[in-house]
Amino acid sequence: MPVTPPHPFPMNSGFVAHLRGVTAAALGYVAARAQLAGLESKEAAGHYLKIAAVLVAGALFATFGYLFFCLGIVFAIARLFENPNAWIWVALLVALAHFGATAACAFIVREWFTAPVFTSTIAEFRKDQEWLTKKTN
Repeated sequence: MPVTPPHPFPMNSGFVAHLRGVTAAALGYVAARAQLAGLESKEAAGHYLKIAAVLVAGALFATFGYLFFCLGIVFAIARLFENPNAWIWVALLVALAHFGATAACAFIVREWFTAPVFTSTIAEFRKDQEWLTKKTN
C-alpha cells in the first residue's frame, strides 16, 4: 500500500506543527522504503533458496559420481589381474553421468546467481538520489 505524502503546510503554522509534518513525512518515506525492501527480500529469499537446492543436488550428484568413479577404478585395476565382468564399465558410465549432472547444476547455479536482486529498491534509491542532487543544485 503506497504512502501518501502529507499536505503542504500553511504559512501560519508553528514550528511544532512544521516539525510534526516533517517527522510524519520522514516516517512515511522510511516506511515505504522498508515495505519495498521487505517485498524484495522475500523474492530474494526464494531466489537464493532455489540456488541452495541446486547446490545441494549438485553436491549429491558429485558424491555419487565420486563413489561410482572410485568403484570403477578399483574394479578396473582388479581387471588387470582377473577376468572382469561387464558391470565395471557400467559403473564408470554411471560415474560420468553423475559428473555430467554435477556440471549441469553448476551451470544452472552460475546463471541464477548472476540474476540481479532488489532492482526496484535500487531504482527507487537512484531516483531519490537524482531528485536530491537536482534539489541541491
